[in-house]
Amino acid sequence: MATFFSLCILFLISGNLFLQTNAAAMDDICRQTRNPSLCVAAMKTDPRSRKAPLRQLAQITIDTAEYTAGQTKIRIHSFVMSVKNPRVRNLYSQCEDFYLDALAALDIAPEDLQRRRYVDLDMQMGLARRAVDRCEQAFLQKSPFRKENEFVGILADAVAIMARTLSR
Repeated sequence: MATFFSLCILFLISGNLFLQTNAAAMDDICRQTRNPSLCVAAMKTDPRSRKAPLRQLAQITIDTAEYTAGQTKIRIHSFVMSVKNPRVRNLYSQCEDFYLDALAALDIAPEDLQRRRYVDLDMQMGLARRAVDRCEQAFLQKSPFRKENEFVGILADAVAIMARTLSR
């Protein structure tokens, strides 16, 4: 009986250590991204992220990326509607299309996370990252949406790393 009780306590302690996200775990995830300091700052925008279990942290990060991408798409659309120069309007339209692609990937991500399809989640985050990178490339790395592109991209990178961690 004592052995069973000891095993239960050990399981609860080790499970809690694995699931609990702390600053060191967040730093470890972010250290693997292109811009670790931006990653940490972006993930800390939601106070729940500081102590969230890894799966919940992934969901919070997806939500933050999706919200930011949605707000950025709205901003880009206002540029499309207001600019007169057809060449520049075309660049904005391309960026808007890329953000639609990013939003589609971010919209699918929560279901992949919930169903523990971590390989698919990793793939969706790669699609979101490539979409915002293409927006930046359309402007030859001088996009008026550079900060948003970097923010959404780094969050997608972080979720991809979490997906690979969860799949182990």
